[in-house]
Amino acid sequence: MTDAGHVLRARAGDEGTSDLLAPSVGIFTPVVAEGELVSAGQSIGTIEVLGVRRELTVPNGVAGRVTNRVGGGRTRVPVQHGDALLTVSIAAIGRVSEVAATAAGETEGTLSFIAPMSGRFYGRPSPTEPPFVVAGDIVQRGQTVGLLEVMTTFNRLVYQGDALPEGAPIEQVVPSDGDDVVRGDVILALRSSAES
Repeated sequence: MTDAGHVLRARAGDEGTSDLLAPSVGIFTPVVAEGELVSAGQSIGTIEVLGVRRELTVPNGVAGRVTNRVGGGRTRVPVQHGDALLTVSIAAIGRVSEVAATAAGETEGTLSFIAPMSGRFYGRPSPTEPPFVVAGDIVQRGQTVGLLEVMTTFNRLVYQGDALPEGAPIEQVVPSDGDDVVRGDVILALRSSAES
């Protein structure tokens, strides 16, 4: 083992999946969550062996969406040599891309408000209250459009961004309540005010 880190070994699974395997016994601290995209050369976390932490990176030829992570939501997970740290699916990328393409529309000039981080999306402040925004509303800069739950902390999603206009009509709220989204996923499909 070098101090720099490890390029993980991949084991092919069923239906376009790959398992990324622990290089040794240790404590795995992941930096990616289920639902996130990973690709070759990307760090997925560290493994601590006898007090020394080493970075773990995705091997060449592996890319996809994380469909399973050892330890679920835990931040430090004891692992054995050869344990599957992550399961990565190339098939999950295609399904998500189709949904995002449909939501964003494939016409030039379509606007999208995207997730700034990964988490679980909620479109209303509580199950008994109305949604923050719905299709047909005109969203304004600074307006809350939803919540993202990240490690049991709720973060407000606020409409903002240099590439977005001050206000825009909402064509579709893409994720449903409780859907997991990853950074870069489309949250709102918008029309530019000029098209209205």
